Amino acid sequence: MIKSYKLFILIFLFITQLSGCAAVGIAGVVVPPLSFADRRSTETQIIDQKVEFKSIIQTQEIYKEANVSFVSYNRTLIITGEVPSDQLKIKIEDLAKNIDGVKDIKNFLLVGENSSLKSQGLDVVLTANVKSRLFINTNKGQYKDKLSPTHVKVFSERQEVYLMGLLTKEEADAAILIAKSSKGSKKIIPLFEINESFKK
Repeated sequence: MIKSYKLFILIFLFITQLSGCAAVGIAGVVVPPLSFADRRSTETQIIDQKVEFKSIIQTQEIYKEANVSFVSYNRTLIITGEVPSDQLKIKIEDLAKNIDGVKDIKNFLLVGENSSLKSQGLDVVLTANVKSRLFINTNKGQYKDKLSPTHVKVFSERQEVYLMGLLTKEEADAAILIAKSSKGSKKIIPLFEINESFKK
């Protein structure tokens, strides 16, 4: 089934507020991002927000019996969740490719039964846990000043943690190690764009 819009908006607001990102307004109004520490340009942050909502709107009619999520970072769109067939998996990706602002697509849709509400709830908790560990571990201990948590986008699906961001190799390695130490994660999937120009 399609995720409840109310649940989606609540979870979206909850997760983005933890990372200091702005929420996207309802009725298609996009609020300028609050995260000025983000390495993406303000324009790119807004494009990413628009891409996520356009993806939902333009594909929702074809996956009424599926569980699909979209996350965009630096114009790379990640598709996760479950669909009943390979044909639907391909169709969703093909539709997403035509959305304005999408530069690249990574399709992690699983062909199978939808994840349970319990599993989806665990994903919300796991994402919050990883975010909090990133914040704590980069403010003290061995990872102090090695990484800014605002530079890492975190989300989870079926207790697999996806990590995105514009990072140096050293920052990416630190983020992966911190995420791996988070309780409840089955797998870490790093999707960073490595850029050594951010090196201090």
